[in-house]
Amino acid sequence: MRAVLIAVAALLAVPALAQSSSTDVQPPTQAVAIRPPPGTPNTPSTPAASSVVVDRDELMRQLASINEKLAQASGRAKKDKQLQKVLDDARAELKEVGRQVSSAPPARMEPPREPPRAPPPPQPTVQPITEAMLRSLVAAIRNEPFADDQLAVLEEAVPTQYFLVSQAQQILRHFNMSKDRLKAMRLLRPRLVDMENSFKLYEAFEFSNDKDELKRILASPTP
Repeated sequence: MRAVLIAVAALLAVPALAQSSSTDVQPPTQAVAIRPPPGTPNTPSTPAASSVVVDRDELMRQLASINEKLAQASGRAKKDKQLQKVLDDARAELKEVGRQVSSAPPARMEPPREPPRAPPPPQPTVQPITEAMLRSLVAAIRNEPFADDQLAVLEEAVPTQYFLVSQAQQILRHFNMSKDRLKAMRLLRPRLVDMENSFKLYEAFEFSNDKDELKRILASPTP
């Protein structure tokens, strides 16, 4: 494309070199943009507002013809009539090229497309503790005679498991004191997977102050 623009500029200068006063040929005011092959990245050097689309083969044929006639004119510089005839023909063809460029539709320069973004990694699927493992955990809690030991068993199990509210209810039944059930809830809260059912946990507490504390535990953010 750069070579085409240079050739057009050179041809426009010929009338001045031949000392012709004719001004019927006007240089095109828009850059000629040849469509690149599919897959060729867009070049930002040519503004979209000053680009047009023309038939490249036809334009190159006309420019080749003009170059040939100007070459003949150079060899006949002393023969004014023949030179004038050749130059007139060249001007006529050059004017037609300018008309095509001027009347061509603006080139549609599409902005570079961003590469598609990789989809986010899938979130790990959280599965609650299996019923078999839950029975083993409840049995281990029940086998401990003291509440502190029962809480120690639960504390050891919760980091590797998730629980449904219904499963948490089964665990709470094995703590006799409400204060111990509240301690157990503090351990279970970050591992609950169905918080929409958390209202069922209030059934494990009788006194309003215990329920208020449970409300605060459930409202605490998950770490």
